[in-house]
Parts: sequence; structure tokens; C-alpha cells
Amino acid sequence: MTLDFESHTTYGGGTSGTLLRTEPPGTPGKEHRLTKQTFLVGPSIYLRPLEMGDAATTPFWSDCPFPISADIMEERLKEGVPSDSANGTRRLIAARRSDDQPIGSLETSTEDGRTVDVTFSVPDVFGPARRSEVTAEMIRLVVPWLLNELEQMSVRIQIPLSDSVAGEAARAAGMHKAYQLREAYAVRHGERDDLVCFQALHPTWLAKLGAPIEPVFGNVAREVRGAAPGSYPRREEDPPANAFLVGRRIYLKPIEQDDAESIAKWAMRETQTAYDVGRSTRSPISYWHWNRKNYESDPPTWIRFAICLLSDGRVIGSNGLAFIDWVHKTAETETEIVQPEYRGGGYGTEAKHLLLEYAFETLSFHMVRSQAWAFNTPSCMALRKQGYRDAGRINWTGIKDGAFADDLMFDLLAQEWRAARIDAG
Repeated sequence: MTLDFESHTTYGGGTSGTLLRTEPPGTPGKEHRLTKQTFLVGPSIYLRPLEMGDAATTPFWSDCPFPISADIMEERLKEGVPSDSANGTRRLIAARRSDDQPIGSLETSTEDGRTVDVTFSVPDVFGPARRSEVTAEMIRLVVPWLLNELEQMSVRIQIPLSDSVAGEAARAAGMHKAYQLREAYAVRHGERDDLVCFQALHPTWLAKLGAPIEPVFGNVAREVRGAAPGSYPRREEDPPANAFLVGRRIYLKPIEQDDAESIAKWAMRETQTAYDVGRSTRSPISYWHWNRKNYESDPPTWIRFAICLLSDGRVIGSNGLAFIDWVHKTAETETEIVQPEYRGGGYGTEAKHLLLEYAFETLSFHMVRSQAWAFNTPSCMALRKQGYRDAGRINWTGIKDGAFADDLMFDLLAQEWRAARIDAG
């Protein structure tokens, strides 16, 4: 079977006509026209939405590292596509123009409707050169479409540092490097590669707001003022019930319903307004439901703990590992101390180091990252104190005091945390 385009094709919103199937099943010699994607068409691929028939070619477009049978994928598509669409996430198939064969995909996601993140997937079976070519063509198609046609304020993509072909396509699309996470990708032969985020900003907004603040990439050699101790004396005692990790003054345990409700109620008494874009009206009902849903994922993509005092078991906050990547062994860390009297006294730092011990020693993660608002000076200072390195800046991620605000990105390698812990021992 062959497929031919009947009309001219252009990038990012041009026309492509219809696909002409010249050797269809059924009566020989009879031509059948199939309505296919008439925009987002490039020289060798075009981008289209997911279809039920794509379940039969899952390995050629899915980013799942495990084999999935077609019938199981059909069930996932029926349930997942409508749900993802409602949550601002969509996946587009990169189909080969010559025969309509899927050879990759991209996923776009947005939380606020004005900024969008894009990730790409081209299976290893196509080889590194072809994978770079397809990724680059997807970048050239999707970035102008999102920016200029869908009027996104900011478009962000993530690619490996070593993929110079895709990197050049990003720069040609007017993107700049926002952040770089060290050793975030596990590649063949035990080697690792950095992950680079490129960002494109809408030109009209640039003209209105002016040039954004440039990202800062911190030095690898840096002072760690809040290093984890080499040992915790309290570990020689029997731990409190359900404790995962025990420190000097606190311990971490799974969040139960009573813990979630307590955290939510403390959030309702919050007096500090500078940490985020406003205080949260957190319902004990929905907060427990969200935490419970995290337990149902297998493998989990978000692991959370209650932070408890060793003295009386009181819950003073929570922390966790978010957006877990089990293949590349990375995650994003998050910590929240909800009782104000325990802020600024080192409880958050101790809780963070227990979480890092769990991530690096129990789960054998290689790198963790963290994000904080650029205006949230206490959080940024705490991350640097704990050993995190400045990895870059993401522009226009939120609004504070009537102006667009940025996020700062930080990263920390397992070997750095271990070295600092030994030094502090």
C-alpha cells in the first residue's frame, strides 16, 4: 500500500490536501480518499490525534518502557484520551507520510491554558540518527503552531543535550535554553546525558513585557551549609509505628486520612502569603482523596510522606517525590511545613534529607530536581543550603503582585548528596 499527497504541504498550518490510498483492500484498481491531517505536515511526517487503530502499533509511538498488548491499549485509550483532554493534555502521533505508519509521538500539557510543555517520544528501535530527525521535524511543526496559532504565551520542550539536531531545530524555532538538568537521562552502556529545556516566548508578549531575566546556571563546586549528618543516633532505638525513616527530631511515615485532614486544616490557618500565589483553600476531603489516589498507582508516580515529630507523633507537614521517572531514575522533590512554629528551625531541612536518603539509597535514584518561585527567597535559599544547584529559570510561569513571575529550577546528584553527607559525618 502506498500513500501520496495531492497538494502542497507547509509547516505549521499550511495545506496538505487529502491522502490518496492507491492500493486499498477490496476491489483492485479502485481509488479511495481518506481524510487525514491537513495541517502540521512536514517533509516526511505529519502530526495527527490518537486513533483507536494506534493500539496496534503502540511500541512505535508510546513512551511506556513496557510491552502492552493491543487490547489493553485500546482500553487505556478509551478511558485515558477523554480524561487527558479534559485535563489539558493531548498526544499527537507522528505518522510517516509515505505509508501512514506511526514512528513517534509528542505530548502537550498545560495547567493554566497559556503555557504549554511538550515532550517527545521516538522509540530506540529507530536508531539515534532517525530519532533525532523525527524529533527535529516534530519541533519544527508543533512549536510555531502552539505559539502563533494557538496563542500560547510560552512553549517549553525537553530534549537530551547530546541531540544536536533537535537542539538546532529548537533554536531555529526561536527557542532559548531555560534550564539544564545534569545526568537526567540514562542512555546505553551505563552512560547518562543531561536534559535541556528550551523555551519559546510569544513575540507580542515579549514586546509588551520586555526581555525576561536570563537563566543562571550554578557552579558544580558550591558550599553545602545544610548537609545531612553521616548518621542518626535515634536509629538505634525502635522506630515509631509505620516510620519509613527516622531523623533526630522527626520521622517520615505514609500519609493516612487523619494526617491529610490535619494538614488541610492547618493550611486553612495559614498567615504567610509570600510563599506562593495565594493561600490554598484546601478541603480535607479532596486533599485526602488526592493522597489516596497516589497510593493506587503501580508503579507510583508520586510518593508522599507525613512529617511527624519524634517527641509526640504530631504531624507538622508533608513531603514527597513527584513526577517519578523509574527508567531514568529521577524525580522532583517537594516539602511543606504547615505549622508555622516549625519553620526556620531546620525541621524542613531535616525532613528533606530524610526524603533524599529514601530517594538515593532506598530507590537508587540518580538525580532529583526542585522548582521554586523566583520571588520565594526562603525556599530558594533553603534548596541551595541543602546542596541543590541552580539549573536555570523558566519565564512567566505565574502571576504575583500583578506581574508575571518566573520559576527557578534546581538539581542535585546522588553522588553530591553522599559526598556532603560523608563530610558532615
